[in-house]
Amino acid sequence: MRALSAHPRSLTVLLWHLAAITFLFRWIFRDPKVDMRFLAAGVVLPDLIDLTIATFVGTATGELYAHSLIVPTIVAVVVLLTTRRGRRRRAWMALVVAWLLHLLIDQMWLDAEVFFWPVFGWDVIEAGVGSFWPTAWDRATSDVWRWVLETIGLLYLVRLYFVSGLTDRSARAELKQTGRLTDFTPQAPPPSC
Repeated sequence: MRALSAHPRSLTVLLWHLAAITFLFRWIFRDPKVDMRFLAAGVVLPDLIDLTIATFVGTATGELYAHSLIVPTIVAVVVLLTTRRGRRRRAWMALVVAWLLHLLIDQMWLDAEVFFWPVFGWDVIEAGVGSFWPTAWDRATSDVWRWVLETIGLLYLVRLYFVSGLTDRSARAELKQTGRLTDFTPQAPPPSC
């Protein structure tokens, strides 16, 4: 069983994660058909799972099983075995890729016992170390870097909102219905005679 330290990665930085992973995904894959709803779910799922476990178990870290490499790998195998090529598979694989990018953004390779779980043993949690939420709040209020990252994430998401034309009600309806986010390029005015 590992001793958990209150390392600075223990509190998710939500806007930073959403922005950084969206940027990386769009930059690497350049897939206009990606379902952004599944991408966003893949961004928050590791923290949602592990913070829920941390809350009930009473541990001071929020990076547990869902921050290991094996969990998104199992999800990817299940997706590949249960779906056929097409929109559904593309959507679920976007979730898996976002999950893996989340591990990258969190630099999980620095915590080998979690990242490679269960290779170094089955126990990741040392119960009774303390409650996650008060410790997380102390870290969040004392770490300026978190607020810098959140601000950068917010600025990118606001820019993406405008660049994607989401100021238009029909574009927002399209995003809700299909999950697709397109780059908005204003139409050039017709040439004057």
